[in-house]
Amino acid sequence: MASSEVTAEGPGAIAIARTLEAVVEGMGLDAQVTVGAGPDGNDLEARVDGEGTSALVGRGGETIDSLQYLLAQIASRAEGGGRRRVSLDADGYRARRAKALTDLAEEAAREAVEYGEEIELDAMTPHDRRIVHMALKDRTEVVTRSEGEEPRRRIIVEPAE
Repeated sequence: MASSEVTAEGPGAIAIARTLEAVVEGMGLDAQVTVGAGPDGNDLEARVDGEGTSALVGRGGETIDSLQYLLAQIASRAEGGGRRRVSLDADGYRARRAKALTDLAEEAAREAVEYGEEIELDAMTPHDRRIVHMALKDRTEVVTRSEGEEPRRRIIVEPAE
């Protein structure tokens, strides 16, 4: 059974909460759905907490990323086409993923400097690539760039000139 708390304004927030409640109930989970405003006040942040919510993450985060995309489309439609960024977290996945990506970025930077060559990371989603770029933006000894076409776009970490 799902319960929800909506602290954000607008029909998009309500639509997201109702959709997540239906997903949680359809999966037979006992979870709390929370939908609030993001840091800039316009974005929406949704969270699902409870037993078994790791099932919403899926293998490699594919399920949660797909559900997040659908929620953004639902919010846009509910608000008459207005675009709002939507982020979804379940079972603390986003924080764990950000930590793992930051650690990966630091290791790639260390290797690039130590060996003096480019380090090519595996293909990532745009959200994950942004985390890696931001993790290394203040490092003066390396530079990062993205190469390739979606969905195989990846990051290259290389020593700075």
